[in-house]
This record gives sequence, structure tokens and C-alpha cells, in this order.
Amino acid sequence: MNNIDQLYTETKSMLSHIQNTPESDELLKQIEDFVATRSELIQEISLPLSEEERKQMKLILTWDQLIVKEMERLKQSIATELQQMKRKRVMHTTYLNPYNNITIDGTYYDKRK
Repeated sequence: MNNIDQLYTETKSMLSHIQNTPESDELLKQIEDFVATRSELIQEISLPLSEEERKQMKLILTWDQLIVKEMERLKQSIATELQQMKRKRVMHTTYLNPYNNITIDGTYYDKRK
């Protein structure tokens, strides 16, 4: 199996694996492994390519765009989760000590001295 065939199978399996999958630590580890393997395979590709290899590369490039979109979805999911955790932490802190952050907006100031 040559490098383009390996790259084709790796890309196809990764795309099928990350599509519509909720983010998890295991998935992120698999993505890291995929990127490392894929970068090695891309470095080993030699030119010129045959007609069949060109077709495979075009398909790989279209799948790559889909993988990037899925990774953006995962990134958004992680960012949303982090924001929710920050909000929960702030709400928990204000619940435990409600008089900690008292503002002086509503206080009365006497202008006469």
C-alpha cells in the first residue's frame, strides 16, 4: 500500500470517526494521533502522481475541508462549555458570599458638608 492509499484510508476513517461525535478527551487524543500520522504520510508523498492518485488526492482534499469544519464545531463546543463553567463558578461564588461585591451605585451622597 503506497502513501496516498494510506493517507486516503486514514482521512476516510478520521472523517467518519469525528462526524457528529460529541467532544471528549479520547476524541481529542485520536485527532492528535491522526494529525501526526497524516503529516508523516504527506511528507512521504512523491511527485508525479498517476491519474488514480490525483483523483484520490482531490477526494482527500474535499474530506479535509469537512474535517476542518468538524474541528471548528468541536472547538465551538469546547469554548461554549468553558464559558458555561466560568458562569457556574461566578454564580456559585456569589451564592456563597452574596455581600462580597457590593456596588455603590445606589448610595446617597450628601452634597452639603
